[in-house]
Amino acid sequence: MNTSSLATGASALMLTVLTGLSPAAHAGHRLNHDAQFCNKTGSEGSLGMYWQGTISNESTTQDLRVLCPVVRMAGLGTTGDALVNATDRNRDAGIQCSFYDQRAYGHAWTWSGWKTSLGSGNSNYVTFKFGPYNSQDSWGGFHHFHCIIPPKDSQYGVSTIASYSTGTDD
Repeated sequence: MNTSSLATGASALMLTVLTGLSPAAHAGHRLNHDAQFCNKTGSEGSLGMYWQGTISNESTTQDLRVLCPVVRMAGLGTTGDALVNATDRNRDAGIQCSFYDQRAYGHAWTWSGWKTSLGSGNSNYVTFKFGPYNSQDSWGGFHHFHCIIPPKDSQYGVSTIASYSTGTDD
């Protein structure tokens, strides 16, 4: 068996596959994240994690703050739409989220401001949408969400964040 021909054939096949995938791979740049990537910040609230990937605040008296890092595509000039998918079950307080687009060294950033859900009870599904923003640093910068999850509701239970994403769908 000629191993040189086999290696050349494998290389040609791989190049063909990669070339064929290239346009489709760049058609859309949405990066979806499981909420379990989020990290509790501060001492208040109680972070709950569920097998399907959602997070919640198990405290009945305190808000929970989380920072949710975003994997980003280097070289893109825009963040695209930044989305957080959540369920607000608290009758008195809503989930609050904001979005940060930072330069590589953290010395400059764009902050979206807060968006808040209604806090209306049982199954109040909400998608927070931020941006798109022109990226602060298309090669070395980073993004994250900062969210505040209200306390567990005595009647309807915990509010949750299920997923978040950035990018374009086109």
